[in-house]
Amino acid sequence: MQVAEPTKGARTFAEQVRLAILEDLASGALRPGEPLDEKLLCERFGVSRTPVREAFLQLVAQGFAVNEARSSVTIPKLSLQRLRDILELIAELEATAARLAARRATAAERQAILASLEQGRRIAADGTARTYEVANDGFHRAIWSASHNELLEEQVRQMRTKTAGYTRNRFDSPGRMQRSVEEHQAVALAIANGDEAAAWQAMSEHIAIGGRDFAEFVSGIPASLLSV
Repeated sequence: MQVAEPTKGARTFAEQVRLAILEDLASGALRPGEPLDEKLLCERFGVSRTPVREAFLQLVAQGFAVNEARSSVTIPKLSLQRLRDILELIAELEATAARLAARRATAAERQAILASLEQGRRIAADGTARTYEVANDGFHRAIWSASHNELLEEQVRQMRTKTAGYTRNRFDSPGRMQRSVEEHQAVALAIANGDEAAAWQAMSEHIAIGGRDFAEFVSGIPASLLSV
């Protein structure tokens, strides 16, 4: 294998590595506590260690990774309190995105949200939890885009990425996909009707994890993924 040398293009390589790691985080392929393998990443992208290490530095600075002993870099584990804090923030951001979408979405964006709703409905009827997860993400992304607030979209993407390792199995429980579709319908119809208050309320109820729901959610998280 020919290894690329760290020239002026090394920063571009570092960005490619960083984005790929973020994609693995967002998909749940990388789990909390898992180390980032420098050698494997060099081989995966055909680059030297310099851009990989630069990508690591950026990820640590952004809170997506942490430095451990012996210079290893790992995906951070969250405490229960930190996880709850982030999930509460996500609920507020998503509800605000839905409210803004109800106000600002174009006709084409409203149609895209409704089309995404129907796609999720079809998959929930006879698809798998993994395929529904992709459709679910598409529905939410359509709403973020329709909010026309780039900073809000950036923040909610980051928060979702940081918690993806904990939420990847959220559609495995019986009936959860169908309930998700019903909740999506309430959000989509409120946005389509331009009802900001209803859109905010429907999304808030859809995303919020509290009380018994939070206890049930936590019970499904392996203790090995949580920090003390």
